[in-house]
Amino acid sequence: MKKLSFLCLSLLSVQCLASGMLPQTSVLLVDEGKGEASMNITNTDAFPSLLYTKIVDLPGGDKSVQLIVTQPVVRVDAGQMQKIRFILHKDKPLVQEEMKRVVFEGIPPKNRCNNELKVTIRQDLPVIIHPAGLAEDLSPWKHLIWQKKGADLEVRNPSKYVVRMVASFKGLPSGKTGILTKTYLQPNGSITVKMPAPGDSKVEFYPASRY
Repeated sequence: MKKLSFLCLSLLSVQCLASGMLPQTSVLLVDEGKGEASMNITNTDAFPSLLYTKIVDLPGGDKSVQLIVTQPVVRVDAGQMQKIRFILHKDKPLVQEEMKRVVFEGIPPKNRCNNELKVTIRQDLPVIIHPAGLAEDLSPWKHLIWQKKGADLEVRNPSKYVVRMVASFKGLPSGKTGILTKTYLQPNGSITVKMPAPGDSKVEFYPASRY
């Protein structure tokens, strides 16, 4: 077993496309201390649409930590902005971050003209729920442990923070590209993939910014 050194080239932020329902930010951050969060959604289309909002639990996540959408369905007129509120429900205080996803979908009105088709566009964003008693860490990717195990590469997250990153990484010195099976690691989570080349001793990867 060999621990690998790593290089982080840049912090990447996922940008939302200006089409249909446009979220204010690319990540929904929820502070346990506040117990709620909100996000502004703008209808960039030239016609009114119904905005559907839902929270999606991720595999391995704590389903007892729930985020309730106060307005799961609401009409948003053309060019108008709607604030969507989320209420946090949990059985006990959080000790580590929790990640979910939120989906915003704009449903356009039915078209009476048969020769025109309107399509729905979904915005699928990450949600990070931060414990009240946990210090903020703007670079949680530093906690990752990369280890070479034969022809495999294991990536572990021993921290209490959610780490998000781009799926592709580069093995060095070969320069060959490898692919991670997930673009995030929950606290105490791990993934194992194939090393790009047997002689690689470093990895170059791209973490995602929280903002």
